[in-house]
Amino acid sequence: MKKMWRNNKIFMILGAILLICAIAVIVVVLKYFIGSRKSVYGSRFDNMKVKITDAQQNDYIKGLEENTNVVKVRFRVSHKTLYISVTFKDDIKIEDAKKIVDDSLALFSDDIKETYDINYTIKNASYTLMGAKNAPGNGLIWGNNKPVENTSQE
Repeated sequence: MKKMWRNNKIFMILGAILLICAIAVIVVVLKYFIGSRKSVYGSRFDNMKVKITDAQQNDYIKGLEENTNVVKVRFRVSHKTLYISVTFKDDIKIEDAKKIVDDSLALFSDDIKETYDINYTIKNASYTLMGAKNAPGNGLIWGNNKPVENTSQE
């Protein structure tokens, strides 16, 4: 063993340093990159009083699609925001479409309306308009009531 230490002293020291560095790199990678599987939004959504279920989403979509002027409803949940896109028939007026969406808020429970921000996009072949309701707010606010003229066909 002494002979091996004398002949390979530098290589053994370099090997020990390399082993220590490899262990340090593994610890850093595990701790900071792999071990931290936390949400990028932190813990602010962990204690939400009410979480919307798939059944509630489907009930809302069915309730809105019962209107004969509604063609399609898309619903997406992103943390504390509900994104709802409603496509209407081409012959409906923008005021009627806004009224249908305003009335559809009654399909949500008060707990959901007080927990989630709701963003609406209403559209048909001739216009696209966005509206929103924040959680503590009472009603929808429409984006300056100037619909965007659609120029492309989907």
